Order: sequence, then C-alpha cells, then structure tokens
Amino acid sequence: MRGVMIKFLLLLFFSMGVRIVEGQEMRFGKYSQAEIKLTEVDFEPEANAVVLEEFSRNQFMGGIQHTNVHRRIKVLKESGKSNGDVKIAYYFGDDGVEMIQKFSAQIMNIIDGKEEVIMLSKKDYFEVDRENGWKEIRFTFPNVREGSIMEYEYLKIDKNITFLDSYLFQNEVPTLKSVYFLEIPPYLTYRMLLQGDATIKAEYQTSKAGVYKWTLTNLRSIFGEPYMNHYVDYLEKVEFQLAGYAVRNKIDGYGTNPGGYKEILGSWQELSNTIREFPDFNSYMNPNNTIENRLKSFRTSSESESDRAKEIYKYVTEKFKFNGKSGDIPSQNLKSLLDIGRGSRAEINLSLLAHLKTNNIESFPMLISSKGNGRSTLVEAPFAGQFNQLILMVKADGKEFFVDATDPNIPFGYLPLENHSSSGFILLEKESGLRPIQLTHRSGIKQMTNIKANEHGELISESTIRFLDYEALAMSKKNESRGEDEFKKEFFNKTGGEYLDFVIEDTDEPRKQLDAKVKSLLTTTASETIFLIPFQYQRWTDNPFQSEYRSFPVDFNYVFSDNYTTIIDIPEGFELDDFPEDAAINTPGDAVFFSYKITKFDGKVQINATLDLRRKVIEASHYPELKYFMEIVISKLKEPLVLKKISQP
Repeated sequence: MRGVMIKFLLLLFFSMGVRIVEGQEMRFGKYSQAEIKLTEVDFEPEANAVVLEEFSRNQFMGGIQHTNVHRRIKVLKESGKSNGDVKIAYYFGDDGVEMIQKFSAQIMNIIDGKEEVIMLSKKDYFEVDRENGWKEIRFTFPNVREGSIMEYEYLKIDKNITFLDSYLFQNEVPTLKSVYFLEIPPYLTYRMLLQGDATIKAEYQTSKAGVYKWTLTNLRSIFGEPYMNHYVDYLEKVEFQLAGYAVRNKIDGYGTNPGGYKEILGSWQELSNTIREFPDFNSYMNPNNTIENRLKSFRTSSESESDRAKEIYKYVTEKFKFNGKSGDIPSQNLKSLLDIGRGSRAEINLSLLAHLKTNNIESFPMLISSKGNGRSTLVEAPFAGQFNQLILMVKADGKEFFVDATDPNIPFGYLPLENHSSSGFILLEKESGLRPIQLTHRSGIKQMTNIKANEHGELISESTIRFLDYEALAMSKKNESRGEDEFKKEFFNKTGGEYLDFVIEDTDEPRKQLDAKVKSLLTTTASETIFLIPFQYQRWTDNPFQSEYRSFPVDFNYVFSDNYTTIIDIPEGFELDDFPEDAAINTPGDAVFFSYKITKFDGKVQINATLDLRRKVIEASHYPELKYFMEIVISKLKEPLVLKKISQP
C-alpha cells in the first residue's frame, strides 16, 4: 500500500527551524580500544562479524524528513568478509520521494600495530535501478580481512512523511548497540507502532517534548529456526504513521483566522473510505453497466449459497492466472483484468468479489498482514502500513468463509499458509474495522493400522493414513510437485518396511482429505523374538528442535490433532513379552498434549496415541519445555512392542 498512499497523502508543510538536540554517539573514524581489541561476541561466540554500533537520527526540515545514518561493523572471522559488500535500498518513485546524499565510507585495519585507513571515493559507489520505483546504492570495501572495522554514513531525505520508514534494531550478525533517535516538530503528530520485547520495554521518552530515543544493546543475530519461516514478523523495530498536522493560520474572505488541526486517517472508516475510493479499487466494488453485463455472462446453477459460491470460486480460479504479485491495492481496473485474464492477488480476489455480488452473494474485501510482512499482531488503530495482502470474507448460508482465489489447487474456504492471520481489516460502507479471522478446520493425521500374520508366516501391515484439511493440502502439493514415485519413496522412508501396495485417494468434498492406503511386509514369524514399532507413519522421525536456545516463537502454522491406532493380532505360538508404558503429558499452559495407551484383549493388543496441538504459536520462553516434550513424544512413538515365541514344555 505504501506507494499508493504516498501519492495520495503526500503533504507540503511550511518551513520550520530545526533544533539539533543531540549529536551522533559515534565519531566517524574514531575507534575505541575496546572495538579494536574485540575478537569475539560473548553472547554469540560463533558470530563471524558484529555490528559495533549503528545510529539513525531523524529530524524534519521544512516538512521533509532528514535521516542521518551511521553504521560500524567489525569482521571477526574469514567467513565474515562478505559483510564488506553493502547494498542500501531507497524508494525514488517518479519524482525523487527519497534521495541519498553525503555518503562517506572507510575501512580500517591494524597493520604492524598502526591504523591503516582506506577512504572510499565517489567512483566506488554504484547506483542500480530496481523495479517499482526502487533504487539501490552498492559498494564494496577493499582489503577486508579478519579484524577489519568498516563504517559508513549518509543522509537520506524523504518527502513522504505520512509513513516513516520502519527501523530494525537487529541485523544478520549480532549487534552490540543500536540507537534510533526521532524529533517530531510541534506541528506534526504521529501514531507509534512498537514491536519486540526490548523495544517495548525500552525507556524512549526524553526530557524534551516530541523527542524520542531508543537504545538497544546486545542483540542476537537474525537467523532461521525450525518452524519459523517468517522471523521478520518478530524483530525489534519501531514504525510511525502520521496522525495529523497543524493547519497554518490564514485570513479568509470573512476576515477570520481559523487555523486548527487536520487529522489523517483518524478512524477505521476513514481509512476504509480512502481505500475504496481509489479509482482502480472502486472499479471492482462498483462496476459500470458494461462490466456488469460481462460478469453476468457466468451464471451458477446451484441452489444453496455455499454451492453457488464454490462454483463461482472454481470459475475465477481457473479463468484468472495469478501473476505472482501480492499486495492489497489493485494496479489495474476490473475491465483490464477481464481482458487480460492475469492479475495480482488483490485484483483476482476483488474480481471474485464482483462475480459473487453479481450472483447475490455477500462478500467483502479484507486487508491482512501476511506472514513475512514484519508484523506479528495488528495494532487496534488505523495504521495503514501494517497491511500487505487482500483476501475476502464471504457470507453464505449463514456462515463466514475466508477466501483467496489465486491458487486453483486450494479449495474454497481455505487460505494459503502465509495468509493465516488472527485478524484483518474489513472494508465496509459503515462500521469498517478489525475483525477476527476464524478458520474452521480439523487438520491432523488419522492413522488406522492392522498387523497380522498371513498363511506364510509373514507379518503384514495394512494401514489407512488419512490427512485432513491443511495436512491434506500439504500432502497433495507434495504428491503433485514430486510425482507419485518420488512421493512413495519419501513416504516409505518414514514408514519403513517393504510395501506391497500403495493407493492415494484425494478429494476436496465435503472437506479436503487425502488417504494413503498402504500394505507392507514388516517381518516374518521365523524369529524367536519380534520387535514391532506399532505406528507405520509418524509426523516426525526426529526432534526438529535441536538448538539449546531459541530467539523467536515456534510457529506450527495451524493447530492439529493426530490420532494413531494400531491393532496387532498376536501370531499363533507367540505372546506379548514387553511393551511401552502408558503415558499422558502436556506442555505448560496445555499448548500441546500427548497420550499413549496399550490395551490387551482376545489375543490382540491395541495401541492408541494422540497428539494435540492446541496453540499454533508457542513463545520462545517455553522452548526448553517444548523441546523436552518433543523428545519424549518422538522416543515414545519409536518404542517397539516385543513378541516372544512361547516355549514348548
């Protein structure tokens, strides 16, 4: 939304004098002995480089934001030399919305006990044009080695003061100190959006009105972790959106001097009206008669609203091809989309809305913050910059469905995993605002297995492994992308045994479901002792959580419930000699529950296991308990039952 809102809300302000309240804390080219002697980061000793300090000072001059950036990095290991390649992106737009000026950079090495400094010159900087109005300044520090200290500083001028660029305190290497300084002039007010424990807890108020300063220290590096594909949503950062500005006093035609204050996007409804009034957006919401007639060329035959909605959804997903461009604002109107048949997520979903409304089915656009957008939770204020995707809420037969029509392989009522949000901003003619997104599903794995000996003394396992809802979507995608042979190979790497038969049944109605029916040879009754692992398929064969500590929450994407049942017919001449103990455990707060129970009856033994994930996101503070829990679960599911041949007297 940023580019569109810049064009729509770019404001001109009168000139104001600027007070330099506080200078930068680093002096360019001046290094402390502590920086020179540093060879290892104590809280992250494996780090190959470290940000010694970075400072962002933000002030306003004549209604334009001036940002002075100073960054200092040290290379600790040979592998950290890549930090000498620097890229700085900025949004130039059509008329120089942002510009970079006053660039300085140098590298310092200690050679024979003395500082050797190389200053970069103008010819060392390269400007590269990127798409959609973005540009990039690139440069490479020369003579980078272990112990090098590299630093650069520049001034960024930004005409757009409606949305101030967010500031991230963390980096891909550990950061010893990161400072963000902001001075807001009296004629402007901003809404503040903070994220991250350290950022929220920091003392950022100063003794001067409108002056804020965050100082964060000893921040771990940003790196991927299992079950956290979008750690950017949990980074320490600050953001600001313009809330209003003072109107200059002037004499009107009646001799009065009104002055006053102008509020910007002060309510959800005002933000909704602003978005809905964009010409391209409005073309989908209120198509003209010519476009209306084109929409009416497709009519549904189903009677119920839900069936009609599914029929229209299928039509739209097959007719329009997703161009891979995400976003929450269309860049082409409905006529163009109908002519071309290819569009962005916002355009395809809004076209679905237009088709649904033509068939008298209620649907409404909803803006969300998808995973990877840098926002773990939405703030309950009309902060436009927190949204980046558009989906639909559809009402049919008294039920609410949340829909994205960009993938024909995803059935109606399901969302891509990256669009699983807890709430969204629904755009209505009245009473727009945040609404919870409740995805009704019963995802999980249901496994039913029977193990018995055949007439040849072979122990045969016959299993039906049913994947439901989002589990089924994931397995269907694997089956389609890898081909059935590769899919079988991967499947049986998990199940073990020699498979005799394997059948896949995939269906979308009445719910998404994939059944894998497996027949396999486990072993024979020729041995004196038989070891049987009861469950042929397991969600995890090894604990996915191996590290000792965790920086970010664990995100499983969705809740699920797994139920495994195996019945073993004890072969003639054998007895149950040993078996795992029953168990029932959970994590703190009942986020995850596991049970294991064995029942013996009529020459058979039944093994039941249940794994319930009740909260899809588990905080990093509970990681040690979760890791220990997973060790127990995976170990338990691998424990064999022991059948022993009965001794003859």
